[in-house]
This record gives sequence, structure tokens and C-alpha cells, in this order.
Amino acid sequence: MTIQATWQPSQDNTLCNLTNGQARWQADLDDTAGGDPKYPSPHDLLDSALAACTVLTLQLYAKRKGYAVDGIHASVSHEETSGHYAMKREVRVTGNLEPKVLEDLLRVANKCPVHKSLSAEIVIDTTISG
Repeated sequence: MTIQATWQPSQDNTLCNLTNGQARWQADLDDTAGGDPKYPSPHDLLDSALAACTVLTLQLYAKRKGYAVDGIHASVSHEETSGHYAMKREVRVTGNLEPKVLEDLLRVANKCPVHKSLSAEIVIDTTISG
């Protein structure tokens, strides 16, 4: 699936419209850069991709294994320095779960597709036209 991002000067803001051809959402600059804090920044979207993938992957796995999970919460934050982007993910799984089950869920969280993509070498091929 391809994501399309668009912006037009007539919008009179920095808001970016996004679509995957079915769903639509928006992003903006960080408020410190003049964006509207009501909208996620691109870094928020990156962090949210990892958080969502973690929760969705664990949800599917827990159901398949029959684990007594009452809820799953993932929190992702990041720190960025020159040439380094560090993400911190905290996962809380509620329910009647033994430590062995939590270890299994941690193993699965580290295999969610977005985690695997972000942990791999990423190559970006960019073209531009007028």
C-alpha cells in the first residue's frame, strides 16, 4: 500500500493531508516549529506505528494462544540526537498472566512487523519532479 501526502499553499497552514487510498488522516509540524498541536507530527506517526503494531500483534497472538489478557497498552517515546534515533517502548499487559506468559509476549512484541522494519537497515530511494 502506498501512502500519499499532500499540502497546498492555499490551505494557509502547515497541515499535511495523508491517505492510503481508503483511510484519510492528517499530520502537522511539531508545535515548536509552528504546527498545530491538535495533529500528530511525523515523529508521532512513526512512534504510533510501533505502538499500534505492538498492541495489534500481541492481541492476535494472545487470542490464538488463549492467554487470559484483559488489556494491552503500549507507550512509545523517542529521543533524537545527531545520527541517532532511540525509541523506548513500554508494554503493559493486564490479566491473570504468569511470568512465563509475559516473557512469551515480550518475545512476540519484539517480532511485530513494524519493530522488525525499524530494526532493519532502511534504504530510502527518493526522486523529485516538477
